[in-house]
Amino acid sequence: MFGRLRANPPLRRLLGAWAQSCVGTGAGYVALLLLTLGHLHTAWALGAVLLADYLPSIALGAWFGALADRYPKRRLLVLGSLLQAGAYGGLAISHTAFPIVSLALLAGTGSALERPAVRAALPVLAGEATQVAAAAYDTARWLGMTAGPLVAAALFAVGGVALPLALNAVSFVIAAAVMASVAIAPAPLGDDEPAGLGIRAGLSAALAMPAIAIVVASSAGTFIAGGLLNVCEPLLARHVLHGSASDYALLVACYCAGMVTATALVARRGTKPPSVLLPRYVVAVLLTAGGMCGSAIAGSVLLAGFTFAATGVGNALLLVSGTQLILTCVPNAVQGRLFGAKDTVEGACFLIGLAGAGALVAAASVRVTLGTGAAICAVSGLAAAAALRGRAGGLGALPGSPATNPPRVAADALERSP
Repeated sequence: MFGRLRANPPLRRLLGAWAQSCVGTGAGYVALLLLTLGHLHTAWALGAVLLADYLPSIALGAWFGALADRYPKRRLLVLGSLLQAGAYGGLAISHTAFPIVSLALLAGTGSALERPAVRAALPVLAGEATQVAAAAYDTARWLGMTAGPLVAAALFAVGGVALPLALNAVSFVIAAAVMASVAIAPAPLGDDEPAGLGIRAGLSAALAMPAIAIVVASSAGTFIAGGLLNVCEPLLARHVLHGSASDYALLVACYCAGMVTATALVARRGTKPPSVLLPRYVVAVLLTAGGMCGSAIAGSVLLAGFTFAATGVGNALLLVSGTQLILTCVPNAVQGRLFGAKDTVEGACFLIGLAGAGALVAAASVRVTLGTGAAICAVSGLAAAAALRGRAGGLGALPGSPATNPPRVAADALERSP
């Protein structure tokens, strides 16, 4: 299956541009949090910066998803990359609260615009290999995010936190240039997919499939836990385990290495029916809970590295399984809207996690906060398993699966203006 992807030049360019920008993002993510911690000093400041990064997804995700359904995806990809390039270039020279938070907000806007367009473009470019393309997309993402923190750890000794942030800006400029060369056709409308479908109507059509709604609801819980984890990561490494900035970068690399391993294995397994994807999603949520629980009790950076890797494996499996389910079961003409709305729901839940992390760390401890995240993931996974088991045919073939809804768009179709 990977051979089929390599033989698809537009898809190869898109994934290549995405992967190299993710190397910069991995380095920039670590540098941004350390920049915030170094200049603003508190868990609340970390939460504010992470909130600024996710707020555009909360406020604009569904609208950006609708843009991906209605307008040329290539233009959205280029614009999203350029916004992030400008944001990280500015962060490289920022030292106070207002520019740091404002530029993080700009970076989040570019990311929120780019993500639905990338995912909705995959079935257009990949055709029957859509599931493998989705796994390759996540593999490229997490491979870059694994290498990025390692690059950052080396660059910290040379130029401090500014150099990785500048590197991330350059990576997005390169991504914009490459993505501008990729032709992406808009999906043709089927008989039941009228032109001009509104955001609300599009989501109603997409969420009419109960199993997809269950996945979106369960993902909401995992993003609350993710908000807790993101705030706790640097605090666990630096303050609880008494590690260095490089130790923190290495923990992030372990997490991302777990994600790369999981998504690469999924890609190698090829296309799977919903009856496989759904239970794999539930197991992934429970594995994420186990990894966070391990991090809550880890006594050294070495042990935390293993638990972060386990959490990464679980998180990657739940993300890629959810994406594959949507790309397999939801009509392409409304996929952008569903991905955008999913980003909105997940971003709002991430906000809850960020706010809760600040309060829990202040009132209790980093370890209690991580344990709370593990419990939320466990409840989400068990609730999803019960909902799917109690629904007749919940793990069977879903409407819109490949058996009943074959790909309608050729991989080499050309993009046209609206």
